Amino acid sequence: MIRRVDVLFSNKQLLWGLASAVLILMLLPGVFGLGPPHWLSDGPDPATNSEQAQQATDMVIADSAKDAMTGTAADTTSQTTASPAQPAQPTQPTGPIGNDVATKPEPAAEVPPVLVERRFHETIPDSHLGLESTDLKDSFIGIVLPLIIAANDEILTRRIIIRRAASRGDRETLERWADEYGVEIIDQDDDELTRHILLHADVIPVALALTQAAVESGWGMSRFARDGNALFGQWAWRKTAGLKPLDASDDRAVVRSFPHLLGSVRAYMHNLNTHPRYEEFRLRRAALADENEPSRAFALAVYLDGYAEIGDAYVEKLHEVMLSNDFDRFAGARFE
Repeated sequence: MIRRVDVLFSNKQLLWGLASAVLILMLLPGVFGLGPPHWLSDGPDPATNSEQAQQATDMVIADSAKDAMTGTAADTTSQTTASPAQPAQPTQPTGPIGNDVATKPEPAAEVPPVLVERRFHETIPDSHLGLESTDLKDSFIGIVLPLIIAANDEILTRRIIIRRAASRGDRETLERWADEYGVEIIDQDDDELTRHILLHADVIPVALALTQAAVESGWGMSRFARDGNALFGQWAWRKTAGLKPLDASDDRAVVRSFPHLLGSVRAYMHNLNTHPRYEEFRLRRAALADENEPSRAFALAVYLDGYAEIGDAYVEKLHEVMLSNDFDRFAGARFE
């Protein structure tokens, strides 16, 4: 990985960038030999949502490819930001948020983005397992960082398509996306429904995703990461869905396994973007849309106290790992 100073992109370069993102989205399932993800939550069995996931993914690829080929993506240039447009006013958050922004270190001057090679690991390689200390951490970042960028790029592409559907007055497509993200459809007009969908269909800061992956998988050394491609310790309630922990308090509980590492990253992001437990996380993410990414990553970690049974101690752990490993340096990381 190398650092380069950002330059201003022309419209032509932006189109090429979108076309590259679309190509990655079309190639990734083939590279891993898999179909679209079956999203994980604490709700119904994710297998029942496979048809919806297939339709949503097909819609992303078809519409994005058409935009890239015809050049119509130029009118969405200002919409590729990770933050929702005109987000609904967030409610006063609850929980231990007191100094979520005030106590974090002041962010340094804007860091040139890290450029990442398009190299994807399907599983944790054997070569990773014999490493120690700094070498282990560097190897883990090299494995997981490209997957996080790819999953976030997929979400950014979805946001473009959702906005395009709204601009065309395509209510049917909007309602399909609302269903994909668990957004209740009541009496909203298209603009309001779009705002609600985009509150859910949003990226996860790279530093935060990388931190949780490191904590939950033990830097890729846990049994669940090695044998089940599970980077984020996500629970499932069917014995056949994953690997059983040795000390599970529920006989049905397993750590969900995935056919490849990318599936774990996708499911993790979709879980944060859909599960009711993380509603405050999503509202705060929208409220912090104008913050730089390092500030957002640190602040949003506070809203993940429900991710683990240890609550506030889990948030402290995330902050410690994020800061001690300087994961802020990967804010804005993108493919070469």
